[in-house]
Amino acid sequence: MASMKRLLTRIGLWLAATLVLTLAVGTVVQWALSQHTLSNAVAPGRLIDVGGHGLHLVCEGAGNPAVILEAGLPGSSLTWASVTGGIAEFARVCAYDRAGYAWSETAVPPRTAGNIVGELRLLLRNAAIDPPYVLVGHSFGGLIVQLYAARFVDEVAGMVLVDSSHPDRLSQTKSLETANAFGRTVGFLAPTGVPRLLFPVPAGSPESRNESVLVAENRVMKTTRSLRTVATEVAGLRESFREAAAEPADLGRRPLIVLTEGRRRAESWYEMQEELAGLSETSDWQIAENAGHYVQHDRPELVVEAIRRVVEQVRSEARPGILRETSEPTAGKTG
Repeated sequence: MASMKRLLTRIGLWLAATLVLTLAVGTVVQWALSQHTLSNAVAPGRLIDVGGHGLHLVCEGAGNPAVILEAGLPGSSLTWASVTGGIAEFARVCAYDRAGYAWSETAVPPRTAGNIVGELRLLLRNAAIDPPYVLVGHSFGGLIVQLYAARFVDEVAGMVLVDSSHPDRLSQTKSLETANAFGRTVGFLAPTGVPRLLFPVPAGSPESRNESVLVAENRVMKTTRSLRTVATEVAGLRESFREAAAEPADLGRRPLIVLTEGRRRAESWYEMQEELAGLSETSDWQIAENAGHYVQHDRPELVVEAIRRVVEQVRSEARPGILRETSEPTAGKTG
């Protein structure tokens, strides 16, 4: 009996030592891979200072109103790669990485929608991208552009919401608790390299995306910096929903198109999507058949067409002088 106890003790100690060694090795590997990525991954755009840290911005195309793309959580500018080329054929389109993601530098928490809106506005001003804008938001990014419109509606010409979050998700405490648990786990394990192996980052539909873009996003979104940003944004979700609920957007007659995934959702999700269409008196709600949550991956043509419709409506109804002519080149990427 005593010998069996000693054997179990030895096995326990051996397993504990193995776990510690594995985590130590994983931490070194994660640090090395993160440093290599941050040092060698070439940013497609440029860093714009927003008061103490830089945000990565990439633009292409020409023509006003400018189309501003806001990614979900977690997400980077690369999540829009399937649609930017199509949008650039008729308008200037800009995507960016929120603070801490991909090529953007980190910012002090809390990372709530209100803080993100302030940084986005400063980013656009410092990059000399004049309003009004057509704002496009996916998932959590939809919540951000709604709050932007609530606070600065005169800077918004129109909006496209892509399977967007609704402020009323605050009432769904169970889903927020699950998200918080996920975020805390990612943040705690980020330096060890475990999330690199286990968690679906980048999220979305890999089978429908360009392989080179998928590889690039996989690298920049699995740095320790990006993974910790996931945790800080998730930690601020409850406050983000409170902020959006306290300041509901009212677009008036500004055009709005709501795109909703068509594969799988609870009936309550579709009810909230229909409510979002009520943010404007001139809106259209469309269910994207055969598309999951990442509509821009599964049905990029639907997203491009929705943005085109909003841009054309803005241009056709614009009062003289409301949209300035742009001197941007008609092709190629710019910062």
